[in-house]
Amino acid sequence: MKNTGVVRRIDDLGRIVIPKDIRKTLRIKDGESLEIFLSSDNIVLKKYSPLEGLQNFYKTYAESIYSEIGYNIMIVDRDKVVAASGDFKKKYLDKPISSTIDFVIQSRIVSSSKDMVKISIISEETLDASYVIAPIITNGDAVGAVIIMSSRDSIDDFVVKTGIIAAKFLGKYIEQ
Repeated sequence: MKNTGVVRRIDDLGRIVIPKDIRKTLRIKDGESLEIFLSSDNIVLKKYSPLEGLQNFYKTYAESIYSEIGYNIMIVDRDKVVAASGDFKKKYLDKPISSTIDFVIQSRIVSSSKDMVKISIISEETLDASYVIAPIITNGDAVGAVIIMSSRDSIDDFVVKTGIIAAKFLGKYIEQ
């Protein structure tokens, strides 16, 4: 464990404040959930992701969609790519998502371009692609997104609908 040198007092309601620098470093946003673990005499806080722990399911789901439509597909949570299939699988898997993708997730609105445009899926990289980004909504919270993209061909309405259906399915699956 890394010592930050930060000491905080617990208030009368049992709350502590996580310093802004630490929240920024760990990309913890207002309203996000944290998991609390006990490790001997330590309290450990971890960012909570309802998508975490189901990686095998997401990988199989992404592979199934890819095998039918032939376009790159990624499933992301609020921090990173949790499943990927296609040309970018090895390059994108477990990489942090870009602020563009995070904005689309937070906005809860499907974003797509059938034309080739510059898009940043992961931090530190921009590419020309046609795409659909469909936020995954579960229990009223935007928890991630399904991204289908192509850096070679324009996507069509069928691919856009496939992305939306995939995101809605995952949202319902997580709720159960």
